[in-house]
Amino acid sequence: MPQTTPPAAPQFKIYEGAAPSEVWADVRTVFTAAFSAAPYLEDPAELDTIASWGPEQLAQRGGRLVVAYMAGVVAGIALSHGIVDDQPWQKILWETTGPGRDVRAMSTPPENLVVIQELAVSAEHRGRGIAKECMRRLLADRPETHAVLGVYGQADAAYAMYRKWDFQELGTVEPRDGSTTVRVLGSPLPWPARRGNHRTP
Repeated sequence: MPQTTPPAAPQFKIYEGAAPSEVWADVRTVFTAAFSAAPYLEDPAELDTIASWGPEQLAQRGGRLVVAYMAGVVAGIALSHGIVDDQPWQKILWETTGPGRDVRAMSTPPENLVVIQELAVSAEHRGRGIAKECMRRLLADRPETHAVLGVYGQADAAYAMYRKWDFQELGTVEPRDGSTTVRVLGSPLPWPARRGNHRTP
């Protein structure tokens, strides 16, 4: 009876504050592939610019980047940073409206909030728990007390995934320019998800 080789386990690298340019090339590969596909259908050329603005996000207070590799090939990425120096995200939280908890009434000061800026996994590596493990490492041992993230209105699968991970909807932001609605979700830290729970992207 032929023997089968089990699939290789993903390897993770974590960067705080800065990452080499070759790492950002890996990040760009996954990020552009993920968000140029349905349901996002964003412009690949614009997505490629993460190699320029990503390092600025990582350099912000509390910046952290997690990169997952399968057999040496990039498979997933996650990026977060504190919200103190991020005026656009502070504005998003202020403008969030809708049912449930009103973020404007949150007593959490900005220095206790971390934003999950990006989370993406290559299509061929989804369903192996890579996204959840990236998130776990992204939020582990953080000084902040709450994490927030935004999900585009058309991204129902991503929204369902975060809700399954115990993120609660805080409300929605309706851009004045008529662009895509953003659903804002949040979770207290430490993040309650445990390694090994559920099969996830």
